[in-house]
Amino acid sequence: MGIANISNNITKPLPLFYTGLGGSEAYRIPSMITTLKGTIIAGIDARIVNSRDNPNKIDTTIRRSTDNGETWGPVQKLVAYPGEGLDGSAAIDTSLLQDEITGTIWMLFSHTPGGIGLWSSEEGTGFDHRGRRFLYDNYDGQFTLQENGEVYDQFENKTLFTVDEEGNVWIGGVRSGNIFKKKGVDSNEKLLEARTSFLQIIKSEDDGLTWSKPIELNHEVKDSWMCFIGTGPGRGLQLKQDENKGRLIFPIYFSNKHGKMSSAVIYSDDQGSTWHRSSSPNDGRVFNDKVLSAETLSEESSDLTESQVIELPNGYLHLYMRNHSGKQRTAIAVSKDGGINWNDLKYDQDLLDPTCQSSIIKYPDLGDGKTRLLFTNPADSKHRQNGTVRLSEDGGESWAYSKQIESGSFIYSCLTVLHNGEIALLYETEPTNEEITVNFVKFTLDWLKS
Repeated sequence: MGIANISNNITKPLPLFYTGLGGSEAYRIPSMITTLKGTIIAGIDARIVNSRDNPNKIDTTIRRSTDNGETWGPVQKLVAYPGEGLDGSAAIDTSLLQDEITGTIWMLFSHTPGGIGLWSSEEGTGFDHRGRRFLYDNYDGQFTLQENGEVYDQFENKTLFTVDEEGNVWIGGVRSGNIFKKKGVDSNEKLLEARTSFLQIIKSEDDGLTWSKPIELNHEVKDSWMCFIGTGPGRGLQLKQDENKGRLIFPIYFSNKHGKMSSAVIYSDDQGSTWHRSSSPNDGRVFNDKVLSAETLSEESSDLTESQVIELPNGYLHLYMRNHSGKQRTAIAVSKDGGINWNDLKYDQDLLDPTCQSSIIKYPDLGDGKTRLLFTNPADSKHRQNGTVRLSEDGGESWAYSKQIESGSFIYSCLTVLHNGEIALLYETEPTNEEITVNFVKFTLDWLKS
């Protein structure tokens, strides 16, 4: 299926992910990048039985295009955990970036075991100080899983249990449940992983054709007081300025025991070998005359959640955040040290927001001294509708140009710039309360400014 050009430098929306495609009833949460080779990789949640968030059976999926989005390859399932329907385990909310130094493509996502989602994730990392996964029996006895699949008890004694790469538990050659499944659904259940959420990452060394097994990040970036941890879905970023040049960054957010959420980023200075977590804009933030901390946060309307990040020519990073302030504007925090610390939080009065994820990218430098940013979201204070793309030519100080993509339903979105200078947008729409469709559209700067 190709894209038909229409007048005025914008293409007709192409349904890229839709009900029934690849055996999934629903697709949600777009991510997208253009690789060094010019390939477009579009990431998505395949929500197998319906569009609900986790707990749900959700698989990480992509499609690729090697001709600027004119045609697309089949659905590629990258990560699928066991379980069925709403009892299934999840790999949810993808974010993509490519390391332009090594060529490695990274995809970040959140994993939850069956029956666990944002609000039911328990405190903890799910790992010990040596990075070994905790397992629990039906009596809450604690075990650790070794790299070779052997299981040790709390006294460091080897047990008769082993666990294979798919999470299946074995004892004496008999399969005895799966560590990723919902508690109580398997009559043979013996051991389960922690009932929390896990930040995981996969990588591709061949332009997205094949991908690694999931790599666990919780023991590096999640603290024991955290409950849920998830991505700022869409895109990551590689820094290009100053002493932090080459740093890889992914936006994330997490919750504490009060269920209050805070944005942050994770970053790597060694091409993804190790990862670290930044502070949050909620750490040290003055809110309603109180000094906040992400760990102890309990104030209503203080949540900062899904975010996207850009780097300005001066090396400063701006984090654009979904928030629950009630101001119905996108929140922005600034980092002057490469994403480690964040401050100067404000609300952009031009960026109407019904409390939804948004997408922002920096357009390549055209050599005219202008810093162009592109921003998309549902530009409405109450409803996820009126999908709008905005253009700033002064680094986000003002938004001189805007065009409407969809007058009706418009939910999550992701932007990328193609090698020919065109801009591509992947976005969710749910016309007349029917199934969500994820559309792909291309347009030009000239269309935005016309």
